[in-house]
Amino acid sequence: MELHIKSEFDCIYFINGVMYERVDSLTMSEYDVVYITVLPLKHTLLPYTVKLNGADNVSDELCSGLRLGDDHYLLTLAPRYMIVYGSADKQSTATSGRITRLFNLVKNGDVNAAYAMLSESLRATIGKSDLAAFFDDYDRIAECYWDDSAKFYLIDKNGKTHLHSYTLKDEFIDNIVECEE
Repeated sequence: MELHIKSEFDCIYFINGVMYERVDSLTMSEYDVVYITVLPLKHTLLPYTVKLNGADNVSDELCSGLRLGDDHYLLTLAPRYMIVYGSADKQSTATSGRITRLFNLVKNGDVNAAYAMLSESLRATIGKSDLAAFFDDYDRIAECYWDDSAKFYLIDKNGKTHLHSYTLKDEFIDNIVECEE
């Protein structure tokens, strides 16, 4: 199984005592216990450690781990701030990919902006309500940033993952299809 780690901030990792600058793909057994210590490179953020018990899904305020099919596990890490009082909403986060931006625009109710990300040929075949309905049954998205493919997982309310791919035409999303896993 491949472990993929995505963080919203610059950091290095100690995974079971070995230092990594990035973890696009690290082989692990689905039964391994893995300790990941996150060392942020920004002085206003605090380090922390996450324990993975095999390929079990995890979710808390600092991390979200999700098994994506049989071969991939994605761990997304959030920053840990030194701020006790106040909001961390104004802190910058890493930029997301095109398909994640489309998904977030639809989920946040800005279907007009999401619709503008589609190619003319795709807009000619679907309406705004079709676009909103396409993502309606899904709660989360996980891009396959670890390879150069335009693939992503949509995660439904029950935690089940569905692999999809998309194509671009003149920098606009031209098609989205569900893939065979």
